[in-house]
Amino acid sequence: MSNIPGGRGAVGNQSFSKVLPTYQFAWDSTSLGLLKECPRKYYYTNVLGKERSDSSVHLVFGSHYHRAHEIFHHARSAGAGHTEALHAAVRYCLEATWDRTLGRGWISDIPEKNRLTLVRSIVWYYEQFAEDPLETVILASGKPAVELSFKAEVGEAPTGDPLLLCGHLDRVATIGGDTWISDYKTSKGALGSYYFQQFSPHNQFSLYTFASEFVYSLPVKGIVVDAAQVGAGFSRFQRGFVTRTAEHHEEWFKDFKHYTTLAYQYAAEGYWPLNDKSCGSYGGCPFQPICSKPPSVREQWLGGYANRQWDPMVSRGQEF
Repeated sequence: MSNIPGGRGAVGNQSFSKVLPTYQFAWDSTSLGLLKECPRKYYYTNVLGKERSDSSVHLVFGSHYHRAHEIFHHARSAGAGHTEALHAAVRYCLEATWDRTLGRGWISDIPEKNRLTLVRSIVWYYEQFAEDPLETVILASGKPAVELSFKAEVGEAPTGDPLLLCGHLDRVATIGGDTWISDYKTSKGALGSYYFQQFSPHNQFSLYTFASEFVYSLPVKGIVVDAAQVGAGFSRFQRGFVTRTAEHHEEWFKDFKHYTTLAYQYAAEGYWPLNDKSCGSYGGCPFQPICSKPPSVREQWLGGYANRQWDPMVSRGQEF
């Protein structure tokens, strides 16, 4: 007997099947990661499109931080000097976080993530990496390999839809003759060897390197992680290198097919099981208050959550 309604799909979300509206056939690292963490959390987040209302602060900060880096590298590839490109990135941050209607800057209730810490992090990052040996790859189109969106068919879904891998690469660059995917991360925690160990294994990075090498025949050595520790009064940066092998890719893809098959079974049965071992992970699941209530009344309590559609089919940048 199902304890969660499963007949409704994510309306307007291109990544879900028309045959079975609660089955997702186009997967990115965020969607797959949620399913691996907890099928019910995935259901609430991706299928129903719900999120905790205060989570938008982290999304806003992360979006602006990545966009500022994109602007910097586009400017540099177009011939701008370091200072000119940095000015363009900072200008974006200031304009994007200014509310013209209210006549004030973005106000955040999280001291580590606000307008000031955003601008400071961009400026200090490019001060530390002013002489960066990592060089952006220039594509055949003449454009820099920055903010690349990809969609790749890797099989057929149980619904008959194409099984797709989707994602966005921050940047593809070379250093020492090797090609790497460059990725930016922000963290409140301290940086060091322990921090970078979390990326081996790591769902997002494995998907990126798998897609780059096996789908697009781009021989990347791994991921260059430029991590920023952002505090209320400081920003610190450290670079780490994360590699993958062909055996890692083979294992990851086998797991990918396993989990997407499970997703089909959950959707077909209309039952999304709870992984109660993850309820306290990452500071606590935002849906823990919902799952603590009797099954018959859970969905009526979702009214206090914000609506947000996560569609891996929507491109953020250049198609790759």
